[in-house]
Amino acid sequence: MESFSRYFPSDPAAAGWGWRILDAGRQEIAPGATYPGTGHPQGYLFDSEGRRTLDEFQIVYIEAGGGQFESAQMRVRTVKAGTALLLFPGEWHRYRPDRATGWRESWAGFRGADATRVMHQFFRPQDAVLPTDRRDELSKSFDRLLHWAEQDVSGRDQIAASHIPLILAFLKADYEDSSAAEHTDASIVRRAKAAMLRHLNERTDLEALARELGCSYSRFRFAFKKQTGHAPREFENRIKLNRSRDLLLHTHKSVSETADALGFSSVYYFSRAFKRTFGQSPQQWVKRHS
Repeated sequence: MESFSRYFPSDPAAAGWGWRILDAGRQEIAPGATYPGTGHPQGYLFDSEGRRTLDEFQIVYIEAGGGQFESAQMRVRTVKAGTALLLFPGEWHRYRPDRATGWRESWAGFRGADATRVMHQFFRPQDAVLPTDRRDELSKSFDRLLHWAEQDVSGRDQIAASHIPLILAFLKADYEDSSAAEHTDASIVRRAKAAMLRHLNERTDLEALARELGCSYSRFRFAFKKQTGHAPREFENRIKLNRSRDLLLHTHKSVSETADALGFSSVYYFSRAFKRTFGQSPQQWVKRHS
């Protein structure tokens, strides 16, 4: 694939259009190749720390390969093929392909009154990495945008810019889908936590709990790990172990009685888990804090 980039001169006729395209291009970065490539204006280069801050919006669509992305409002995120990066003016960011895989990217930079309204109303800098299920549509939209960007015809800038709201519409649809799923997942995990806390004296049947919450166990486990950073059983054990310290210190229950009260299968398993988590056996911990 031949790389292509174009930086558009100021066009007074496009100023009132609402969507003004500023730059666009496509490039393929081979594994191990230097990134970014050469030929870009000074204002688009990354600094010595790999960062830059633009005064425009950009969509960078990763069509193949993978890499990393980071910004002022997002920690380092892994980027896979079929992911769009949304860049906001005034927000520092840095991204690059993995040296092992490289990547193929298409991009478009833009401004305008309508563009600013849409970007701030429907998208957020803290959600700048957007996986999409509409890979064919996005690739075709960028194909058409870049086709017109290469032309030397009247109205070229407006025609090319007209593809940007279409691309954003595809991304918005996926963004709403993922936000709805995130909301549903958060609800599932919140209800699961409440159920665990209500029944600390039992070992939760996690598959039964997933059915009660109306989802498969695989989805339940994935959502729990994503929302809390812990697998469901690991999370349950942690809250039980935290509760065990209160029981040991304030109720004068023995180690065996505490293990039984919290539904552990054996005092041996409880003591081993306690020491692994807190660095001391239950007996040592009680002696130190009594």
